[in-house]
Amino acid sequence: MAIGNMNLKTRMLEGIDVNNFKCIVIGAGICGSIAARRLSEMGHDVLVLQAGPDTGDKRIDFAGNYARALAKHPGSPYSNLGPGDVIGPDNNKAYYTYTHDSTKFLSSFLRIGGGSTWHFMGNVPRFIPEDFKLLEKYQVGANWPIDYDDIETEYCEAEREMGVSGDHEQWNDYLEAWRSSPYPMHKIWQCYGDTIFLERVNNLVVKGKQIKVMSTPQARNSTIYDGRPACAGNSSCVPICPIQAKYDATVTMRNATKAVVSYDTVVKKLIPGPGGNIEQIHCIDARSRTERTIMVNDRFVILAAHAIETPRLLIYSGLAKKSGQVGKNLMDHLQGYCTALAEKPVYPFRGPITTSGIDAFRQGDHRKEFSAFRMSIGNDGWGRTESPHKTLWATLQSGQFGKSLVNTVRERVTRMIRISFSTEMLPDRANYVDLSNSEFDQFGIPRPRLRFSFPDYNKLAFNFAYKCSSEIMRAAGCQVDDSKWDPTKYSGAGHIIGTTRMGESHTNSVVNSYGMVHEHANLYIAGPSIFPTSGTANPTLTAAALTFRMMKHLSPLL
Repeated sequence: MAIGNMNLKTRMLEGIDVNNFKCIVIGAGICGSIAARRLSEMGHDVLVLQAGPDTGDKRIDFAGNYARALAKHPGSPYSNLGPGDVIGPDNNKAYYTYTHDSTKFLSSFLRIGGGSTWHFMGNVPRFIPEDFKLLEKYQVGANWPIDYDDIETEYCEAEREMGVSGDHEQWNDYLEAWRSSPYPMHKIWQCYGDTIFLERVNNLVVKGKQIKVMSTPQARNSTIYDGRPACAGNSSCVPICPIQAKYDATVTMRNATKAVVSYDTVVKKLIPGPGGNIEQIHCIDARSRTERTIMVNDRFVILAAHAIETPRLLIYSGLAKKSGQVGKNLMDHLQGYCTALAEKPVYPFRGPITTSGIDAFRQGDHRKEFSAFRMSIGNDGWGRTESPHKTLWATLQSGQFGKSLVNTVRERVTRMIRISFSTEMLPDRANYVDLSNSEFDQFGIPRPRLRFSFPDYNKLAFNFAYKCSSEIMRAAGCQVDDSKWDPTKYSGAGHIIGTTRMGESHTNSVVNSYGMVHEHANLYIAGPSIFPTSGTANPTLTAAALTFRMMKHLSPLL
């Protein structure tokens, strides 16, 4: 198969001369797709190995799957993709295995072309400067080997690539995070329910912080952008945007004009040579189960397989062992909720799941004692805590039928509103990913084994964040039932972070600040797995920015 100026798709490298490629990328999520596009723009042919299937033109089918699914969860549109479907945690709760002393890790990911951007919420605020210097400023966590200024330009590039809608004037210099370029699009209009907070809470002082109800930057079109339509308010952003107004990584991959993507191709092992460079990639065809070895020779390998699969592959391959950090420091943004009933109907479910947030508590001396956190104002009723279906079922069970049933459900659901708070985690070697000794996937590879805990640093933040949220709710005239608050329960944010941290040396980190694995000079890692700390914002934009920075570093080496 010839390599021309078009993005090609194939199955298990059939007819492909792998020697024609300058670089090999493992993973077709956002970071792998950015790497493939940048390599294409540099004039290099690139081979992309993706474990999951090509999603092609299946968007409407996915939306239909979600509409028909009785159990609606992030993986429900993407189940039963056909023969050879590569199992992942979104559609198999048993995919993760656990140590005997672990709590459940509640975030999952998709193993399909485009990765988890298919079902991410699309919120893309930047990290703030102090997120990069947590140890230096507050004597907890770790410092990054770079700071905000080192990736500010790349933040702008990532915002242009994804198509971010935001309010430049509002965000420029807020929490000391300066901006050198405006957002590509004006902000997404804020939902009707946000108005009660804008009118009654904006500029209120809560626990010593001035509250600013701000439009959340989103990888979602507020107007036509990059050939995609503006958001039409379908309200199913998680798990599927039926019209692709919300960005997903297939947008970037289809612009990687010199990339060949081999879907259904599971990378089993990376084999190094005597000098440490990766020399072989062992692959399995997910459909036929046939195996193939790719000789790497003098090429670069970019591993962009997410923060669970990346350490899993490194450990199974016996790579990057000197630091003892591979798989360590597994993090998420543990979430809690404050739910309330507004005085009057706020009519949720019209528009994106959230359009406004409160960021004041992302910064401050409290980080010495407990987590910083972002607040999101929900436009999905009570979210995970009580869906409209659950409201309907509970009302039926109470014995109400006919007009009484309709009126009760309408009166309750239209007034439901929530604030969620996402708390940062500190890196901790005791939270980790390694390999199961007894459970294997469909290809005979050990399943990932996790050890995870709900730290005191987050528990203290939960109680504080709930008090702040309930004070804000009451100031907005909402009825809060504190009996519903359970500080022992958390949910996952879908922000899987850590496990191959960046740093200055192989003695304390897996990669350097550009993502190069210290012990294997032709192997680079892209994605949130290289974050030393979790920061206080959704990780996708920062991961994308770091990938742009990596590609600038690689350019003169290719």
